[in-house]
Amino acid sequence: MDKVNLRLIIVSGLSGAGKSLVMNNLEDSGYFCIDNFPPYLLTSLVRKLKEETEIHKLAVAIDIRGGHFLKDYKEAMAELDENKMSYETIFMESSNRAIIARYKMTRRRHPLIEKAQGDIQLAIKMEREMLSTIRIKVDRIIDTTGISTNQCRKIIENIVAEQEKTNFLITIYSFGYKYGLPMDADLVMDVRFLPNPFYLEHLKFLTGESNKVEEYVFSFKVTSEFLEKYVDLLKFLIPKYMEEGKRQLVIAIGCTGGQHRSVVISRALEKALQGEGVRTYLYHREIWRHQKGDEGNVF
Repeated sequence: MDKVNLRLIIVSGLSGAGKSLVMNNLEDSGYFCIDNFPPYLLTSLVRKLKEETEIHKLAVAIDIRGGHFLKDYKEAMAELDENKMSYETIFMESSNRAIIARYKMTRRRHPLIEKAQGDIQLAIKMEREMLSTIRIKVDRIIDTTGISTNQCRKIIENIVAEQEKTNFLITIYSFGYKYGLPMDADLVMDVRFLPNPFYLEHLKFLTGESNKVEEYVFSFKVTSEFLEKYVDLLKFLIPKYMEEGKRQLVIAIGCTGGQHRSVVISRALEKALQGEGVRTYLYHREIWRHQKGDEGNVF
């Protein structure tokens, strides 16, 4: 019988998408972290830690730096499942433009830059193809395109907290279509059909966190009707997801700039889902763009 109830998180994803930040935050949260880990050794390591050590939390990063060892990933996951070892997989994602900007800022080299003959776009494309089979079956995708490092930290903190609890977790966040579609959402809802406060001078420079903006958006009947129907749909879907063994649901609410309508609706949605036997976590992907002085926190 296992002596230790080991919590295991496996981190993978694109170079420059934030794996190092995730691993640093997991280490700060008490996880024993191993970077660039060969997948074929995973089952042996987990078994050893569960039986003979006091380490209760383990995080490993597996990515293309492992070279030919990456081919063992699928077999390693199957072996964990066969031995009934619980784990969670996180995949770090980002847009090509964001990754290229980060490499230029840090002056680091992409791991595949030589194989791509110096073409960074090609290197990222090659990496996406190499990691495609891993990405398909992960538990959680975190898209760091345009979010701040602080937002990323909070997401990781919430994932860590989730492992301590059993309630189904629903992450709700607002975003702006002008800054790109989210890649980490299970459900995406477009609320650009709602009246836009941006065109009113006294509301234009506020956000959906303002009572004035919220009152304006909900002054239209269509807003309440939409919210009621969407909440009903989610209340139908959530138990179905839980029956399938899903532990969390990520819902993205989008408007044009991610400042007004999407913020109002995501806030209202979180309130509506409280008390449904689930835990909720809310954040706004674009709010930092409205806050002067926060530009330096961009991931």
